[in-house]
Order: sequence, then C-alpha cells, then structure tokens
Amino acid sequence: MKKLVSYIFLSLMWFNVGLANDIREIDIGGISIGDSLLDHLSKEEIVTEIEENKPTYNYLNNDFGEVYLFKKIKNFELLSFFVRPDDKYYTIYSISGMISFDEKFEACLVKQKEFEKKFSKKFKDTKKQKLTNNFEWDPTGESFSQNIILNFNSGDNIQINCTKYKKSLKIENGWNDGFVIAFNKKEVTDWFDSPIN
Repeated sequence: MKKLVSYIFLSLMWFNVGLANDIREIDIGGISIGDSLLDHLSKEEIVTEIEENKPTYNYLNNDFGEVYLFKKIKNFELLSFFVRPDDKYYTIYSISGMISFDEKFEACLVKQKEFEKKFSKKFKDTKKQKLTNNFEWDPTGESFSQNIILNFNSGDNIQINCTKYKKSLKIENGWNDGFVIAFNKKEVTDWFDSPIN
C-alpha cells in the first residue's frame, strides 16, 4: 500500500478548513503543514521511513523524504508526509490522505467532485487544473489517474486525485484503486518538478 500512494500525486467533515486563507490552516485529523512530525512519530520511525522510501524517489535529490503513518485517522487508511531529512524538527511540507475505492471508481469520482466544490468555494483565488494521467508502465492505458489541482499564487497546491489500476496489476502488486487528497507547499512541488539529470 505504501507505493500506491507514491504513484498517485498524491465525508466533508474529514478536514477542518474553518476560515482558512492559507493551506497551512487546513488539517487532517489535527495534523497540518508546518507542524512537526515528531508530534506523531519518533525520530527513529521517521528516519527509518525516509530510508525505506528513498528508492521510490531515486530520480530526485535528497531534499525531501516521504514518511507514512499507518494509523486510521478520520476516514483515511493512511497518511503520507514529506519532510526535510536534515530538519531536526521534521517540519511537514506536504500531507496526503488516502482511502481505497477498489471496484468503486465512480464513487471515488463523486467524492472528488465534492471536495473540488468545497475547496474551490473556500479558495476562490486558486487556479484550477484538470488532468488525466496515463502511467507509462502500463501500455494498455487501463491504469490512470484523474486529477484536480488547485494552485495558489504562492505556488502551494491542493491535489484531489482518483486513481484506477489495471486488474492484473492490482492482483500482482496488491494495489487498490484509491482516492488521495494532498496539500503541498511550493518547495515540494518544485522538488518533484526537478529530476536529477
């Protein structure tokens, strides 16, 4: 399940948006961008997760590392965070929540639409993108991700994604179709856009 979230990028009461004017004011189960991950995991757990997940990002430099929290929070099955490995506080720059929608992809798209409306209304100054990504490692085109991205002027973004995998790949890899919502600081978005040459 760990790699499933890495391939995706990333009820309306799951998030506390309140009067948020800034991505840092949104939380998932009380966890927000800018918080210290040490409030939820030990240093040893964080370091171990970063090391275990490094191979997934071998095309990027080591500015960020991914850490998973396998604890059901609200209705999410797992959470994922990006932190700087050399930051002694392990400040959260990105937070993602995932739930499985296996065999119910249409239900995932309905949930995606609900969140799109909620966040578009809340963050009226964001610029919206809608993308469908096919995964090059599945030449059949049966594995794809439907993505809605709300871009802030600051470069931060919210991604609301539904991903569907070819049935044989799901069986072979233990993957599930899923819904992911991610809140990303500009630094993480820039990092993903800068592969090592």
